[in-house]
This record gives sequence, structure tokens and C-alpha cells, in this order.
Amino acid sequence: MLDFPIAELVTPDEQVAVARCVAILAARDDKISDSERHFVEELMGQMMLLPEERDLVRREFLEPSDLVTVARGVTHREARIFLYYQAVCGAMADSVLADSEFDALAEMADALGFSREAAREFTQWVQDSLELRERGQRLLVEM
Repeated sequence: MLDFPIAELVTPDEQVAVARCVAILAARDDKISDSERHFVEELMGQMMLLPEERDLVRREFLEPSDLVTVARGVTHREARIFLYYQAVCGAMADSVLADSEFDALAEMADALGFSREAAREFTQWVQDSLELRERGQRLLVEM
């Protein structure tokens, strides 16, 4: 997993944009699972968003904004990488990467200036990492 010193690399406005993008992505398949909603809530807590910023993010579940437009508001390289990573993790929060979410990740990669091939490989790496972590947790329970 990637560790980011969020406050040093991602501006407050970019933090809100990251959370909004993850919420928009979760809404993309018209089925927002409890695990996706929980992921967004944890992300907002990790970034210590203000109550009014959290309300803005939560509105994206009901009336999603244009993903590409919001993603383009993230300009710093590290913030774009952080956004893409969180988006993949958020999309996988329900253990399923729906076709609509995969397509949205490709759109986001374009908007962020990433090559689609690199983004696809990165997505696969995140999926593999999450599956390994889940397998490890199951093994710990069995021990």
C-alpha cells in the first residue's frame, strides 16, 4: 500500500476534489454499497475534511458531478497519484470493479495525464495488493 504525507503533498482544495472523485466513482455504477460509502467516510476522516466539505462530498452520491471536471482540479503530481490510488481502492471497496467503474478510471487517467497502459497496470497492482491483504487477514483468523 502507498503511504502519503497528505498535508504536505495534497492541498486542502485537492483533498476535497479527491474525496469528491471517489464518491462520484462509487456512484458511477448506480449502486453505492455500504463498503464504498464507508471508504469515502474514512478517507474524509483521514484528510480531516471540514463538515461543510464532507457535505459537499456526500452530495456526490446523490447528484454526481462530472468526474473529469473534478479530477482536473487536482494539479500536483503527487496529488494526482494519490487521487488515482484512492479511486481504485474506493472502486474495490465492495470487492468488485464494475465495468462502469473501470471505464471511469480510464477517463480519470486521461484527465490526470496518465497513460492508459500505466493506469491499467497500476489498477491491477492495487487489486492484487488488496487481494493479498484480504488473504493475509483470513489466514490470521485461521491461525
